[in-house]
Amino acid sequence: MMSLLSRFRTDRSGNVAMMFGFAAVPLIGLAGIVVDYGRATSVRTTLNAAVDSAALMVAREASRLTDSQLKTRAEALIRANLAGGSTATLDGYTVTIDRAARTVNVSANSTVETSVARVIGFDSIPVASTAQAAWGTNTIELALVLDNTGSMASSNKMTELKKASLDLLKIMKDASTATDQIRISIVPFATQVRLPTSYKDAPWLRYDQTRTTGSGGNRKTETISKATWQGCISDRDKPNDVSDASAVAGATATLYPADFCAQSTLTPIRPLTSDWTALESTVNAMTPVGNTNVTIGAAWGMASLSQGAPLPEAAAATTPRLTKYMILLTDGDNTQNRFGDGQTTMDQRTAAACASAKTAGIKIYSIRVINGNSSLLRGCASETSMFYEVSNASQLGPIFQQIAREISQIRLTM
Repeated sequence: MMSLLSRFRTDRSGNVAMMFGFAAVPLIGLAGIVVDYGRATSVRTTLNAAVDSAALMVAREASRLTDSQLKTRAEALIRANLAGGSTATLDGYTVTIDRAARTVNVSANSTVETSVARVIGFDSIPVASTAQAAWGTNTIELALVLDNTGSMASSNKMTELKKASLDLLKIMKDASTATDQIRISIVPFATQVRLPTSYKDAPWLRYDQTRTTGSGGNRKTETISKATWQGCISDRDKPNDVSDASAVAGATATLYPADFCAQSTLTPIRPLTSDWTALESTVNAMTPVGNTNVTIGAAWGMASLSQGAPLPEAAAATTPRLTKYMILLTDGDNTQNRFGDGQTTMDQRTAAACASAKTAGIKIYSIRVINGNSSLLRGCASETSMFYEVSNASQLGPIFQQIAREISQIRLTM
């Protein structure tokens, strides 16, 4: 007996099998995790689709069903989607309806029971999904801030800009499903901008700009007046030239300087409207003339999208489901403003105006047509992908169409 015990103690045969047996458990468990994780991913995909569908359904039915009815419908839809090819069960869900903001949030969670992975203690994998949708009418306000300077007459730029703008207007018109759902302003700019003379009595205007004409003994200086004003407006005093700060009666620096027209054929601004015929008329009337002041264009584009004077048509930035956009297009460098600044300073003013617009919640697309400061315009855009370089004017049409479709597209908000 002692001899048998001694041989058993020293015998090493079978150790490999025993070691493999001990190692096999975690290896099988790890393989099981991979398998079960794949099952969980499949369930998550199904749950995401179920929650998205429920959110959209609630948004569509919100105007005619009560909150209780909507929640019941959402639960039924989630369960029906999960039952179609998934072993997961619905553990819980929430449907939060905000009728003031016209939004619905749907969340759901499930549990995937593991198979092989439970050998290492993982009995289940939690899965969750959330989606938000909105109902009612998405509204859009868009400012087209378009270079109308003399250089736009070259390389077929103005012709292509008009065609592209008209294409954009058609796409936006076709996308509009309710009155005033989409409204657009047009801001043609050169060194100044121009308004209809019907604004001549506006309290936010000031009449103190002068000009000198003639020479020698015929030289004379005259001051602009309501009677001689043809609608042109120059830069506001700094720093108001790059902001939409309110004009305050009696505070001269905050007022808008009515001025003699440096470009008498400059097309007047068209304030926000859904009158598509009027917008088309403004586009067709654009004429290339004068030098470049991108700052005043950006400032008035912002003004057309802001509530209050000088252009009061815009809705409040806090309006639910409203998005404001600006398309800023130019074909050249800054060359002239009211202050006689050099290009570097003018570029700084333009950058400041773009920053003010973005701070106000306006999303900016910027377009450089053949010439101009690429870095400046890229910085003006809200995102790098919203800046476009145009090397040939014929490219404007496809770019405007792409932007129009991006703006008018309606998606889930989360």
